[in-house]
Amino acid sequence: MSQEFRRFVGIGFLAVAFAGAAIASSAATPVGAQQANERKGNAAAQEPVVKQRAGERSKLDQIGETCWADLRGKRIYIAHTTLGRQIVEGVQEVLRGSPEIGLVVLPRELDERDVRQRVRDGDEKAKLFEHAGIYHGEAEHNGEPEDKIEAFEEFLLSPDGASVDMAMLKFSCSDISRSTDVTRVLDAYAGSVERIRRARPKLEIVHATAPLREPDHGTRAAIRRMVGAGSDAANATRGRFNEALRKRFAGEVFFDIARAESVRPDGTEVTVLVKGERWPALATEYGRGARDLTDQGRAMLGRELLLTLSACCGESKARRTEGAVTVVPGNGPRGE
Repeated sequence: MSQEFRRFVGIGFLAVAFAGAAIASSAATPVGAQQANERKGNAAAQEPVVKQRAGERSKLDQIGETCWADLRGKRIYIAHTTLGRQIVEGVQEVLRGSPEIGLVVLPRELDERDVRQRVRDGDEKAKLFEHAGIYHGEAEHNGEPEDKIEAFEEFLLSPDGASVDMAMLKFSCSDISRSTDVTRVLDAYAGSVERIRRARPKLEIVHATAPLREPDHGTRAAIRRMVGAGSDAANATRGRFNEALRKRFAGEVFFDIARAESVRPDGTEVTVLVKGERWPALATEYGRGARDLTDQGRAMLGRELLLTLSACCGESKARRTEGAVTVVPGNGPRGE
C-alpha cells in the first residue's frame, strides 16, 4: 500500500468521523414535547408530560387523605431491579418529607426472612404480606424479559402472592434492547396479565413502561448510530415497545417511567433521531446509564410512583371506570 493511498484513507476516515460528530450533535437535541411526538404514523402530537416540573410537589398535596387511607390498607408489590431500587429510595425520601401520607415501604427479602424466623419459632400462621405496605423485591431473570414475566406471574399465583392487592413489574433497560422482538415480549406480558386477572380478578395490575438511556454522544457514538448500534437504537426499540404497551392497555393505570424521565425540568423533551423518527431518551438531569439516577431523578420518579399509586385508590378507580382514561404520571388523567 503506497504512502499516498494510506494518507487518502486516513483523510477519508477523519471526514466520516467529523460528519458523524455533527450528526450526533443534531440527533440528540432536546425539543418541545409536541415536536418530539410528531413521528411517522402519529395522528396528533401529545401534550408535554410535565408542563411545569416545579409543580410536582403540589400534585401530591392535592391528593386527599381518603385516597392515602385507602392505599395504607393495601398490600402493594413491585418487582424491580437496580433502577427500581433507586426509585423506591425516591419514594422513601418523599415519604420522609410528607409523613402524613403514612405509607410503609418494606423490602420483600426482609419480610421473607421474618416469616422464616417465625416459622422456626413455631408460628404456623406466619405468611408473606401479612401487613399492608409497599413491598418491593428483585425481579428474577434480568435481561430475559419473557422469563421475568413468567416468574412474576408464578409468584402472584402462588400461595405467597395470594395476599397482594396491587402489583407492578418494572422492566429494565436490559430487558428491552435494540434486538428485542417487541411483539413477542408484549404478547408474553399481555398473556400473563390475562391469566393473572382470570385467577385473581380483584388484583390490580399497574403497568410500567421500559426505562430509557441517555442519548449517544461523541464520534464513536455517531459511528455506532450509522451502523444501527448504541443507545439510540435501543431507545428506539424501547419507544416502540412502550407505545405498543400503552396502546394494548389503554384506559389502565401506568407508571410511565419513559415519559417522565425524558422530560426535562423546563418541560422540553429529550429525543434521539433514528432512521427518520424521533424517540424519547433519558434526560441527563435525571440519570446516567441504565442504572444510575441522580438525586433529582430519584426524587422525581419517587413522586411519580406515588402519584401513580394514588390513581388506584377507591375514588380514582371509580372515576377511571366511568371515564376510561389512562393515568399518566405528572400529567394526570388524559383521554385516550
